[in-house]
Amino acid sequence: MQSTSLHARVLASLSLVAAAVAQDGNTKPAAVAAPGKPAQAAAPDLTTGLPAFLLPVPTGKVEMGLAAEELVEVASEVVRPENPKEAIKFSAEKLTTAMRRSAFVLGRRTVDVDAFLLGKHPVTNAQYEVYVKLMRTAGIKQRPPFAWWRWGNEKDYNDKLPEIAKEFPKDPDGPVLYWERHGGEFDYKVLGERGADIRNLPVSHVSWRDANAFAGFYGMRLPTEAELTRAMRGDGKNLWPGNDGSDKAKDVFTPKLFELLQMNNSKNRLLKPIGAVQAAMGPFGHADLFGQIWQFAAARGFYPINGEDPFRDEWKQLQKDKVGSLVTAPPIADPEKVIAKGGSYLSWQEPIQLLIDARAPVQPYEVLEGLGFRLAKSLKPGYDMLFSLLRGGYNRDLFGEGQDLDLSAQSGAERYEFGADGFPTAYQAVSFAPVNWLVKEKTVDTSKLIDGCQDRPLLIGALATSTPLAEPALPQGLYVVLYRRAGVPKELTDAVKQGYKEVKAALKQKEKGGEAPAEEAPQDENGKKKPWRQVIGRFGLTEKDLEDKRFADGKVEFVRYDGLELTTDKDCFVLVRDGKAGGVIVGGENKPASAGAPFPTELVVESNTKSKGKEGKLMASFRVAVPVLMVNNKKWLDFRLHVTLDQPAPAADKPWRLPQ
Repeated sequence: MQSTSLHARVLASLSLVAAAVAQDGNTKPAAVAAPGKPAQAAAPDLTTGLPAFLLPVPTGKVEMGLAAEELVEVASEVVRPENPKEAIKFSAEKLTTAMRRSAFVLGRRTVDVDAFLLGKHPVTNAQYEVYVKLMRTAGIKQRPPFAWWRWGNEKDYNDKLPEIAKEFPKDPDGPVLYWERHGGEFDYKVLGERGADIRNLPVSHVSWRDANAFAGFYGMRLPTEAELTRAMRGDGKNLWPGNDGSDKAKDVFTPKLFELLQMNNSKNRLLKPIGAVQAAMGPFGHADLFGQIWQFAAARGFYPINGEDPFRDEWKQLQKDKVGSLVTAPPIADPEKVIAKGGSYLSWQEPIQLLIDARAPVQPYEVLEGLGFRLAKSLKPGYDMLFSLLRGGYNRDLFGEGQDLDLSAQSGAERYEFGADGFPTAYQAVSFAPVNWLVKEKTVDTSKLIDGCQDRPLLIGALATSTPLAEPALPQGLYVVLYRRAGVPKELTDAVKQGYKEVKAALKQKEKGGEAPAEEAPQDENGKKKPWRQVIGRFGLTEKDLEDKRFADGKVEFVRYDGLELTTDKDCFVLVRDGKAGGVIVGGENKPASAGAPFPTELVVESNTKSKGKEGKLMASFRVAVPVLMVNNKKWLDFRLHVTLDQPAPAADKPWRLPQ
């Protein structure tokens, strides 16, 4: 059995991890004793069991965004490097374009970034091919990147052009739209234009949605914009790659940067193998951060880099500047677009894209040349899988306004298997995150709240698994979790008694060939007649159910939620996917305890010994405190959820990762 307390916490500094992971991501240093002193035990390696290609980025602060005068300066530098002050005379149009397209970087702020792990390189075509093959072997029609079909299977592409023209007439994006619709069935080869081998190149022509799905499949995620910036800038304050910003005179754009990034002539303005450009490395050893391939960030929404207030202040300053005022209108925010960072080998055409704070807005479904991604990971097991699945989209109909998942209280367990090249061949995980509150009211009687969920199950969180569930038998994926307390409300008992009598009377009358008697509806608390049919209907029961003699004394052994039967003698957790109830986890017989203060979330991973036929399967037992009210956190409810996976229980040679 493996168990731990998973109290929501800020990740500790990765300084120990940084010391434990050499630049190649594999070598672990041994403890060294000072002369005359006993050797100290090596600090625990928090990266044990994780992919070796992930390098640490330690906890720290990072400067993000530009002041108005800085935006004017960098735009002037890229338009007229030899004499930035003459940029407006040289080309006011180019200067305006550079500032306008970069205006959302206005608003400088220092941001705290927790320690995390980041891929040393962007994801390669070779790594993405492993994923495509695994998905297709599992029966999933996974699209290959567009280029693998366009260039890797050029004959098939050309043969389909008439069909593409028919399906998408006069649409220049027809081939991509056709690929999006049918690509899961296409044959492909991992080749580029003219048959070039591209396996060691960063993968491109994948969408933000594709990247999130890939990351989640391997228990990882896309980095946030702040994390990418931290990996690029480190503790420095530089605006451009190649220095720490301590000497402002050197922190300027010159054509020399093109030479350093190997994009100074037509022969090298192309995508290069990973790690080929030394100058594209960040301060923590991550390669290809600049000028090789744009890389997706995790968040959705194209807004000012540091929010509205810092942007508004700097925009006012920009309008007071003679050059800055050339930009007459602020950029337009777009909640649907996502952000890419780092520039690409195509950025020689628009050098301001190489600015560390530069960002490119992209539609989440777009697939573009020169746009790929790299993987990030937290040290909390299962966190990143859940994070990525949430970005794939899920049904939020059951969530209240302002209600969301509290990822800081997430808990989970995970396990990797690796191939000879160190890339994962399998990933198993289970993860749970509670909602940030249960009810929106300012005050509530917790007893009534718990009793009330017998009628209307209560949303308590979300469960994510990378492996199928054994009990209930459900596929892997993301599920919203609802709680129903054991028991039957008196209202339902009375309605069932009344309904049973009337249904039986109607059946007897029908047998005699007569008309059914008039309905006698029970009265509600206000003395108004309330049909029993309405009551049983709220609990998913029908008149047909009441024909069973078990209902004669008002006993109700089950109710239904969205067509799914829930036993009434034990607590039930309903798993909802894509808005449809799929299965139920039967819990204990005790209602949740009301806690006066939050407690550390607990997770025990062990062999299932409670369910007949499921012995030896892995069971993850969560205990989590969920805040009752939106307005304060003084009241909490204590829920216990036992999840059995269709996966062998942990063994000594196959342990699961739990937070240390």
